Amino acid sequence: MKRNYTLPEANQALTLVRAIASELLERRTERRALSQKRDQLEAAVTPEGLRSELADLDARIWEHDEALKRCSTELEDLGMTVLRTNPLTVHIPGQSKTGAVVFCWQEGEGAVCYGHPTGQEKEQRRPLQIRAKGA
Repeated sequence: MKRNYTLPEANQALTLVRAIASELLERRTERRALSQKRDQLEAAVTPEGLRSELADLDARIWEHDEALKRCSTELEDLGMTVLRTNPLTVHIPGQSKTGAVVFCWQEGEGAVCYGHPTGQEKEQRRPLQIRAKGA
């Protein structure tokens, strides 16, 4: 879905973005823990039950990978883009009084207060000149 948000609309959408982000962050943390456990088991080289334990971990890691993809797809369905997952950074295509912009929200932020000029999304994000009410 191609959509441009105004700053108030972007901040209003944060309720849904945060819900999706919460699952993504939880899955990211659990996946990281499972991956570390798998690496430790593989390094231990204990023969008894190792193959089934590794297979179980692989299946659980795969489930988290799929859930992470679904979270990203949900954000994309809203017209947004996940720039990176650590820290979780979401780009929201927007429209300001001066033209097209990309609003930038990062995990832990209470409101959309940063952005990029269109075409400069990979550059350092900049504080917005006008902040949303309540930000």
